[in-house]
Amino acid sequence: MDRHTSFITAPFITTPFLRHISQKILLSTTLFISASSLFSPLAHAQTDSNTARVISAGAAITEIINALGAEQQLIAVDVTSKTLVADNMPKVGYHRQLSAESLIALAPTRIIGSDEMGPPKTLTLLKQSGIEVDIVNGGETVSDLLHRIDQVAALTQHSQQAQQLKQTITTTVKTIKQNNSHQTQPKKVLFLMIHDGRPISVAGKNTTADSIITLAGAINPAAAVVANYKPVSTEAILQMQPDIILLSNRTTASIKDMAQLIKKMPVLAATPAAKNNAIAVIDGTALIGGLGIHSINEAMRLNHIFYPQS
Repeated sequence: MDRHTSFITAPFITTPFLRHISQKILLSTTLFISASSLFSPLAHAQTDSNTARVISAGAAITEIINALGAEQQLIAVDVTSKTLVADNMPKVGYHRQLSAESLIALAPTRIIGSDEMGPPKTLTLLKQSGIEVDIVNGGETVSDLLHRIDQVAALTQHSQQAQQLKQTITTTVKTIKQNNSHQTQPKKVLFLMIHDGRPISVAGKNTTADSIITLAGAINPAAAVVANYKPVSTEAILQMQPDIILLSNRTTASIKDMAQLIKKMPVLAATPAAKNNAIAVIDGTALIGGLGIHSINEAMRLNHIFYPQS
């Protein structure tokens, strides 16, 4: 984006557990040993952690594996996790479009993914080959994330490490809420999903984008209109009157400022966001596979961008 854009993010930097959330904030995490609950449907096939060969199909899962200290079990990840692992770690494609043959060739003992993992035919072939296929919680709430941590911890035999990770997340969420308590006029923030060749969609309710916007202390005006990611009418956009437009960093690689965005979507010219030249950017990996650790960090970072004096 150009130098006149009102809101701009700091670079995204991966750490072993969490990421930097802004130039003003750094979350430092140390994981200790304690107990956490098991998710019984997934606890049926524990593999010795010394011999486990795990493929993670989703960035939200890979970041949990890393944060639990179970990364030594990983033998491959899907492409959404490529920034979370070493360059030489095998990548098995996109988690929604996995190939059974390429996965089986890596001889994994288990594959962990969300309900976005697929296609179903691939999962069936993997199970028939004797590979454990575990689908963990992909929900959009903080409770869903804490539950997913317990699930992944059980599957990787790192349940003792889960409690401190969950406490770190709970503390971060509490800090965000404390920051939000000072806001008397929440900003209206609209997330736009823009892909070439497809209609522009907004993030409605039941999306990770909506959860992040809400956690960051803002209002998502699309949540009252649609669920999931869907196109909406020009009239609906005008009624929403967003104060800030939120885009993924993938989108801003080609749409660099408000002028280019308005050229793509002229209706935005009649919104407060356009008048104030207000664009914010979110790391797209924080939107994949449900609310994740990085999603929480992005909510914290965006909170300080939406409300720079807080």
